[in-house]
Amino acid sequence: MMKLKYIVAFAMSTSMCAGGIARSAEATADTVTDAQKNALRKTVETCGACHGVNGRSVSPTFPNLAAQQAAYIELQLKAFKDQSRADPDAQAYMWGMASQLSDAAISALAGYFAVQPAASGRGGN
Repeated sequence: MMKLKYIVAFAMSTSMCAGGIARSAEATADTVTDAQKNALRKTVETCGACHGVNGRSVSPTFPNLAAQQAAYIELQLKAFKDQSRADPDAQAYMWGMASQLSDAAISALAGYFAVQPAASGRGGN
């Protein structure tokens, strides 16, 4: 239900970004069109280029988004968007990406990644 809430909020936004969140038809409401589902799915794919499939990164440069708290993800995306998070990686990668996101899209992304299974841990030597 939480995932559905975020997807519906995103789909109703008039300032929808160029991407997407929806992973499957059962996670969407009747009010979400196929075009919106496709747009939602594209944002997750865009994020996945750096943050890994469903937010499980394989690179130390790009953090895992899967299973992070939604409020944390939302806070970070807003900080990237308003350029108040100024570390070098934020400037290089996230300022431009986040500038394209509406507040509804940010909330939807946060909700999506928060419900994804966490990346499996790795044993140390």
